[in-house]
Amino acid sequence: MERLGPLLEALRLDRAMLAPCAVFVGSSYARFDAQPGPGIPAHLVVSLAAVLAAAGVNLVDEAWDLWGAPASDGLDAKEAAVMGAVCLMLALLVAAALVPLSGGAAVGYGFLAVLLGVARGVPVVGLDTLGRGLGDLANVVALGPLAVSAGFASQCGHGSTGALFLGLPVGLIAAGALYARHFTRQEADLRHERQTPVATLGDEQARLGLVLFPLAAALSIAAIVAADEVPPGAYAAAAPLAILAGLAWRVSRPEAGVERFEKTACVIGAIAMVTLAAALRLAVR
Repeated sequence: MERLGPLLEALRLDRAMLAPCAVFVGSSYARFDAQPGPGIPAHLVVSLAAVLAAAGVNLVDEAWDLWGAPASDGLDAKEAAVMGAVCLMLALLVAAALVPLSGGAAVGYGFLAVLLGVARGVPVVGLDTLGRGLGDLANVVALGPLAVSAGFASQCGHGSTGALFLGLPVGLIAAGALYARHFTRQEADLRHERQTPVATLGDEQARLGLVLFPLAAALSIAAIVAADEVPPGAYAAAAPLAILAGLAWRVSRPEAGVERFEKTACVIGAIAMVTLAAALRLAVR
């Protein structure tokens, strides 16, 4: 039981819930696009697989962070890696149930998203270590176009250009929430010599990213509405993003703490995604 607390902390459930919300946007877009599909059964399967996959990626990410760290009373790198592998295997087993429902395309999109998530924090050759914003770009792609396409494909068995476009604001929302991790795990980043925005730009300038991500997401929603890819009701998702940008501005000062903001950003980001999905489900094309 003494391991339960550290395990729950390493699972990062606040971050993990972003994945099923992104998938929900994709399946909602399939409904908006009048795609025939298995409906609720496939949505439940792909959502459960997304939660398990996100939890697995979070645990593997924790394992990378703990690699080479001094021993502590919490999880060690090996335990986190094993639990992460178990979650990822369970996600694959659950996702396999999609094949008879809607084919294997959704599983393929999800697999690519997991690969990007795992590759983000790898020591020496990881995307965060290489810098140039590759780690954050991986978050945009994995939790945006790939996750939305997985949700879309779970209903109709294939992807679409519209789902890829819709994935841009969703990915920016998710990556913006996860961007706060650069400020909450600086000890691990320093140990692995990761070229994060904090390391390359400095703390003060890097904090501007907390504000820019939700603003960019809101602008991209406006762009896809203007392109007639989604209904005007999608503008409603910009409201929580505006609130998030305001809160981010408050923690953009170096003396402000980011720990509580990270959890808040994940919750508000999830609300924005669900709002976008609701707009798609309530609209008629």
